[in-house]
Amino acid sequence: MNLLDILTVLSYVALNVDILLQVKRIHGTKSSEDLSLTGLVVRYIAILIIMFKFLSLEDLPLILGQGLIVITFTIYLALAVSYFLRRK
Repeated sequence: MNLLDILTVLSYVALNVDILLQVKRIHGTKSSEDLSLTGLVVRYIAILIIMFKFLSLEDLPLILGQGLIVITFTIYLALAVSYFLRRK
């Protein structure tokens, strides 16, 4: 891996940390009231489309980074939806 690949992976790690901090916050407050579920779903669809694009490019650092985003955002979305459903 070259320097750009390493920086790419580090960028994805930073994005995942941000998502995990959001998961911690909504888990701590037990509420997803201030989140837009529509916005989360749109972002999730975009994340999956980008993942398929990176898979077609066969670029390992991008695939690894996007794979991490898929996992952490799936957790984030599932938690947000579960608290949204409890509110109803």
